[in-house]
Amino acid sequence: MKTTQKFLTIAAVSLFSINTYAAIDLAKIGSKSITDADMKNMLGAMPEGQKQQINSDNEMKSRLVDNLIVEELFVLEAEKTGVTKDKDYQTALERARRQLLAQRYLQKTVQPKLTDGNIKNFFEKNKTRYSLDEVHAYHVLLKTEAEANEVYDKAKKGEDFEVLAKKYSKDPSAAQNMGDLGFFTRARMVPQFSDAAFGLKVGEISRPVKTPFGYHVIKVVEKKNGKAVKYDEVKDQVKGDFQNESINDLIASLKKSNKVTVFEDKINGLKF
Repeated sequence: MKTTQKFLTIAAVSLFSINTYAAIDLAKIGSKSITDADMKNMLGAMPEGQKQQINSDNEMKSRLVDNLIVEELFVLEAEKTGVTKDKDYQTALERARRQLLAQRYLQKTVQPKLTDGNIKNFFEKNKTRYSLDEVHAYHVLLKTEAEANEVYDKAKKGEDFEVLAKKYSKDPSAAQNMGDLGFFTRARMVPQFSDAAFGLKVGEISRPVKTPFGYHVIKVVEKKNGKAVKYDEVKDQVKGDFQNESINDLIASLKKSNKVTVFEDKINGLKF
């Protein structure tokens, strides 16, 4: 019995110590405390390098505490005015809640996949994406697939590609450069465009290629081989690409499982 009592006493003391340690007062506004926990929450996921800089700069720490004080003063005064009952406030609060939930969901589902092994496997499967090979291409950008097909037919029949680009392209620069994109690597263009351009032979013209910008008809005029790229040289880029593809795959899966329907005609008719 004495042993049990001693254990409970130690546990209680330890718990009390942890609770008191968790709240170090840095400032007070009346009876309201600004604590080290508030500071840590404000810094959030700030990179370690910046946190180390703050740790070694007392003036910066004082400024951050003052920011928290000013924020708290504004919050207290806003609450006195009853702003929390405003419709605009409630709408903004709900929007922030939804954004935070979406962010946390991605952290729980995608973040665990970003391991060194998965990132390196992604690189091995997509090496050509990081190649320094280059192509020199021209393109005509159209709004619809039907328009792109018309331009494609004209180009295949021998009409001057540069004239077609100047006349039909929605790319603002086409009036000056006649659709000439110069030399570019795969990484410089969106994947759909790069895959199409690098898949063409010199002199070949692509069928319409859809990208987020519209529909492209592409003509390759030159190609150049680049040096081989090592994983360590592009690791950060690969990680970003793998993360984006993981998110896109997740979105596609969720859209399918939740039977998402988009009404383009109604979207096109929107006015704000």
